[in-house]
Amino acid sequence: MSGFPIEAMSSVAPIVELRGITKRFGPVEVLTDIDLSLRSGRVHSLAGENGAGKSTIVKILGGVHRPDDGLIFKEGEEITIHGAAEAQRHGIAVIHQHPALFPDLSVAENIFVGRQPRRLGRIDWVAMRREARELLSGLRVDVDVRLPVKMLGIAERQTVEIVKALSLRARVLVMDEPTSAISREEAVRLFEIVETLKQQGVAILFISHFIDEILRLGDDVTILRSGRRVVTSSAAELTLESTVRHMVGRTPEALFPKEAAAIGEPVVEVRGLAGCGFVEDVSFTLRAGEIVGFFGLVGAGRSEVAQMLFGIEPPDRGEVRVDGGRARIRSPRDAMRLGISLLPEDRHQQGLVLEFPIRANATLPILRRFTRWLGLVDRTREAEIAGDYAKRMRVVATGIEQLVNALSGGNQQKVLLAKWLMPSPRILILDQPTRGIDVGAKAEIHRIISQLAGQGMAIVLISDDVPDVTAMADRILVFRSGRIVAEFSRATVDRGSMVLAASHAGPDPVAAGPGAGRP
Repeated sequence: MSGFPIEAMSSVAPIVELRGITKRFGPVEVLTDIDLSLRSGRVHSLAGENGAGKSTIVKILGGVHRPDDGLIFKEGEEITIHGAAEAQRHGIAVIHQHPALFPDLSVAENIFVGRQPRRLGRIDWVAMRREARELLSGLRVDVDVRLPVKMLGIAERQTVEIVKALSLRARVLVMDEPTSAISREEAVRLFEIVETLKQQGVAILFISHFIDEILRLGDDVTILRSGRRVVTSSAAELTLESTVRHMVGRTPEALFPKEAAAIGEPVVEVRGLAGCGFVEDVSFTLRAGEIVGFFGLVGAGRSEVAQMLFGIEPPDRGEVRVDGGRARIRSPRDAMRLGISLLPEDRHQQGLVLEFPIRANATLPILRRFTRWLGLVDRTREAEIAGDYAKRMRVVATGIEQLVNALSGGNQQKVLLAKWLMPSPRILILDQPTRGIDVGAKAEIHRIISQLAGQGMAIVLISDDVPDVTAMADRILVFRSGRIVAEFSRATVDRGSMVLAASHAGPDPVAAGPGAGRP
């Protein structure tokens, strides 16, 4: 294996160490001879594509799976982890991206569930709330401990899980994709908490699809590919380019396979669009073969504009013209008749029926096309079309009858994209199409987007990921507070000016791009 020897990366002895861990599921070896050390006061980032073995390592540390070969050591002594309770006894806690808390119980009750302090045989509510406040205060977090957890955001719920783990005297925290479902601002706050945990001597295993987070937060980095350790190194010795190369065996340029496309006549013209309570005076033009990026922070109004164009939210005023004619879009069905498709931001809540197979998910928007006499569905024809699209999207699965909830995030996203290409749109709106997927799947999605534009499709690409937008878009519209505040062409884009425009961290940057907000 390349990279620094694990022992050379820190003089601090590991709290938990994996040596030669191998795991098989039937004949398939998903982990091969993995070494990993977690040390007090250090963050060890774990990187790799979906299917690289990251989740299996998490489950071995959490006691869900037992390795077939290899050893686990705690402070130099060999241990076995037979289940979650034993992992907890060894001071190991897993913080998942979707926290497993009791929504109707309060913050304090969730922290101390099953072990509430008692006085005279009854729960001592005063003591429990006081101890919960002290734990939160130790991480410099201000949350009302009496609030039901269901009233908190995901980032706050993750904090509650962290505090719960600390109350159980956890010395090793495994943070599995903690930033994939939270905003950038919430992620910054989470990073501050991680720094506090380091100062308290906690060892952290940090897993993320975001390479900048892996390098920024990690002291040490282990990169996996196909179940094997490719490199373990100090984060300072890695770059974005080398990290991507280790993960996928390709250069970063391969992640953004933007092909040249002939940009044609205007397909969509939006004038003075307003609605959703804060979107005001949004105007832009979208042309055939063009990718227009919508960039901005969470809540800037990008998704709301997409929802108005797709008929989910009615606009208060403004005009939308498609192919030169005024369009009345009062429902998604109206939008689909006009050739508009919208890939939504949240594939789990808004996009897919996770308990359905690939076939049923992909064909849902056009199911009526397969309906025969007496409402019976031509399953043969449906399966044929679904299989063709799954092949074109390069969905990795056992077949089109595989349940979507058994697919990786990247393959789920490909199924969602196939679903909204089924109606044969001419205008495709993509809301965060690469969020929460690994770099290999991201490159596949970018390849498809580029090919669609090359075929003359007009595309809106909504993203808060600067490299995504700058690499793939022909023009970039920057949103802030429900308005377009700047516009950049592909040739003149400046990343710093984009971020300033989105965050308003300085003078009003409308002048940064000529014709900002205008077609």
